[in-house]
Amino acid sequence: MPELPAGIERIAKTVAGQYALLLLLDGYPYIEMTARKHADYLSDLGMWKRKTHPSLARSQVRFFTLAPSGEIKELTFNR
Repeated sequence: MPELPAGIERIAKTVAGQYALLLLLDGYPYIEMTARKHADYLSDLGMWKRKTHPSLARSQVRFFTLAPSGEIKELTFNR
C-alpha cells in the first residue's frame, strides 16, 4: 500500500477529534465532510457515495477516513 501523503496528514490535523472523509484529488488534499458521531458519519458517507462519488470517476483520487483518535486509513470504493 502506498504511504500516507503528507498533505493528508497535515489537513487531518485541522479536524482533530472528529470523523472525516479526506480526499487527495489530483494531488490536492481536501476535507470532504466531517461528523462528530460515528452514526452520522456513516449516514453522510452513504449519501456522499450515491451523489458525489460518481462525479469523481474521471479524476485521479484517493480516499481516506479519519477517526477521532487521529488514525487515518485509506478507503477503496467500488465504482
